[in-house]
Amino acid sequence: MLRCVFLATLLLLLAGVPRPVGALTTGGSSDPIDQYQADFKRKNLGPALGIDQSKVERLLQIDRKYKSLKRQAIQKARMSLQQLNRVMRQPKPSEQEVRGILGNMMRIRREKLALEQRQLEEEKTVLTPMQQTRHILLLMNMRQQIAKEAQKVRQSPRGVPLPVKPGPREVPVSRPGGRY
Repeated sequence: MLRCVFLATLLLLLAGVPRPVGALTTGGSSDPIDQYQADFKRKNLGPALGIDQSKVERLLQIDRKYKSLKRQAIQKARMSLQQLNRVMRQPKPSEQEVRGILGNMMRIRREKLALEQRQLEEEKTVLTPMQQTRHILLLMNMRQQIAKEAQKVRQSPRGVPLPVKPGPREVPVSRPGGRY
């Protein structure tokens, strides 16, 4: 069961489908994938881009701000799609109503694209062009890793636990004149 939930969450992330909007209003995210991404970025952005931790935190702050706004736009689009489905199931759907819903969907899509553009512009103030390029490549790599993990979950037989990657080994530290 937990495996199915994990798979569904990964697939939703890859598809860009939002989680409930109520979860977005909290300061931190309780979504494990969001937490994974934030941890991945916090750990890897500095070394990959050659930036200090304050810039990493600024990028994470920008990302959180726009992720929430984009998810809200996606939620609106999803509700419009549901509304369109309801209208189209009627025996004689109103062309005016369909046109209005389609117009709303296009407006929401433009809003989401504008949010993505504003996010890129805001990140541009923090990063040089070379760092921006490395940032994009790192994010693409992260998405590919998530997709691979989702594929592993889909392909593994039910009831068989997924292998857990071992954490860092503990290495004994020797102190001169003392125990370790």
